[in-house]
Amino acid sequence: MNFFEQQDAARRQTTRLVVLFLLAVAAIVVAVNIVAAVAFIGVSVNYIISGGRITAPTSFYAFVTFATLALIAGGSMVQIMSLAGGGAALARMMGARPVSRASSDPAERRLLNVVEEMAIAAGTAVPQIFVMDDQQAINAFAAGFSPSQAAVVVTHGTLDRLNRDELQGVIGHEFSHILNGDMRLNLRLMGVLGGILLLTTLGRMLARSRGNSKGSSLVLLGFGLIAIGYIGVFFGRLIQASVSRQREFLADASSVQFTRNPDGIGGALAKISQAGSRVDHPRAGEANHLFFGEAIASGFTDFFPDLMATHPPVPERLERIYGRPVAIGDIVSRAAAVAPEPAENVAVSGFAGGNEFGRSAGARRSGETTAQAAVKTGAAVIAAMGEVSTRHVDYAASLLDALPQAVRELTRNTQGAKQAMFGLVFALGGATKLTQMDLLRAAGEDAELVATIAAEVQGLGKIARLPLIALAAPTLKSLAPAQRAAFLLLLQQLIAADRRVTLEEFILATMLEASLGERAGRAVPVTYRTLEPLAADAQLILSLIAHATRGDSAASFEAGSKELGIPLTLLAAGAVGLDAVKAALARLNQLAPMQKPRLVKALVQCALADGKLSLTDAELLRAVCSTLDSPLPPFLEAMPYAA
Repeated sequence: MNFFEQQDAARRQTTRLVVLFLLAVAAIVVAVNIVAAVAFIGVSVNYIISGGRITAPTSFYAFVTFATLALIAGGSMVQIMSLAGGGAALARMMGARPVSRASSDPAERRLLNVVEEMAIAAGTAVPQIFVMDDQQAINAFAAGFSPSQAAVVVTHGTLDRLNRDELQGVIGHEFSHILNGDMRLNLRLMGVLGGILLLTTLGRMLARSRGNSKGSSLVLLGFGLIAIGYIGVFFGRLIQASVSRQREFLADASSVQFTRNPDGIGGALAKISQAGSRVDHPRAGEANHLFFGEAIASGFTDFFPDLMATHPPVPERLERIYGRPVAIGDIVSRAAAVAPEPAENVAVSGFAGGNEFGRSAGARRSGETTAQAAVKTGAAVIAAMGEVSTRHVDYAASLLDALPQAVRELTRNTQGAKQAMFGLVFALGGATKLTQMDLLRAAGEDAELVATIAAEVQGLGKIARLPLIALAAPTLKSLAPAQRAAFLLLLQQLIAADRRVTLEEFILATMLEASLGERAGRAVPVTYRTLEPLAADAQLILSLIAHATRGDSAASFEAGSKELGIPLTLLAAGAVGLDAVKAALARLNQLAPMQKPRLVKALVQCALADGKLSLTDAELLRAVCSTLDSPLPPFLEAMPYAA
């Protein structure tokens, strides 16, 4: 299955799970009514013995049913609302702390570098990174509502006990969950489990009642609710396992594909079999299906291992990875024999030759500047989404290594990241520079320092733009919402200082808005099942791509419109405004997953109508696709891009 089919499969699984949970809730309601009836009979007998007269209310069972449903629904809603902040909210709920982008700890620097490389290779935004400091077992998870808003969480044991290859294997596994639509499904599962578990919590409270006959009945009701709650937990674990096990196999296989090193993820799993993966946290059970390895020791799993375990046994996972049974001791021994790892982030030279960086030897010899050999059709791009290869990872590492150390460090603190982004749109001379400096001073920024940084970051060449944005965005996510809004507003003012928006400025604004905007991190609903109601929005984005190409805009637009299958008319360049494009992309992102390939293919055909793909064209495609939660890895064979 391709990227969009995986996303659609995950959403369809969500629908199936809702049905299964409704059936489980129905069973719980029946059980609660039985327990309530027993408790009511107990109260009645005591009352009659003492000389009273009892009359059962006709609405008794209706009230019990309503109260039970309200309790489950309320618990689920509270849980879902607490997870509305996405992966970062869940990370904090699990007691994890954010890793400072400016951290000097060697293990944390290694983690930052591995995640950055994988994100740039996959074409996604760099996730926020968290560490569970009090957890010494080896484990990790990724969470969020979309690939552009993910968070990656690792235990302290993962940092301490894994070498770089093993850490890369684990992160590759988590990126599979990011790219395959698992994260949203997992968060929904956790939300629904919250309502069922609430019955157990209430039961424990009632079981503590003491004193009179009514108290005795409450104790009985409390124990009944505890039992019923565990029935719900049983079904919840069963559904967790039915979803998680096969997707864990897929993520393991994807990790090997990303790294071409089975000893990476294999070594991590082997060490888990020796050191364990248990997470000592009150909410570990609710989040068990998210983790890299089993986070809890469940009695259900002991009795029904094939049904209740959310993760396949380690030996079975290793056999799938290596294609044969393997001895865990042999894998661990190989890991121990690995040569010492080089220090992370050693100083390197800058980009040699600007846009020449990243060009293959063959391309340098031939002077080839087209993407024909790499990307001929929209179908090829669709197939490439979510398919990260070793070459992509190596390319991302080379891009990051080529960044001057001072520039890379600049993106690791919020003030430096802001200044680097301002620097990308800052005019190096003329009246626009003076206007921008006035805007910066009015906002309390160091205008002179931004001017100095602008000369440095723009001197790196166009190919450095996307890596710089990728590195700066997760740092800027640590800003408070009001500070994010102020930053984005000032960035727009700087862009508008010369009364025009270049494509490079549009790309920067679009990608940062997607990462830092008001609705960033929230779940995007599927509102449109077909593309036709959004024809005007598609027309606007196609017009943007057509005008960005250096060939015949009308021919490019026609190629895209033909692929889309909707008769459209090319809009004038002046009608393609930043705000209008932003609103159109927000609506198009609400398309059903299986409708997005149709749009992406049209955009690609529009960009490739003349058979050439410039660096700006490629960046624009990746920026638009990222906003549509459809990450594109780098077009490697298209290097070098036309100037």
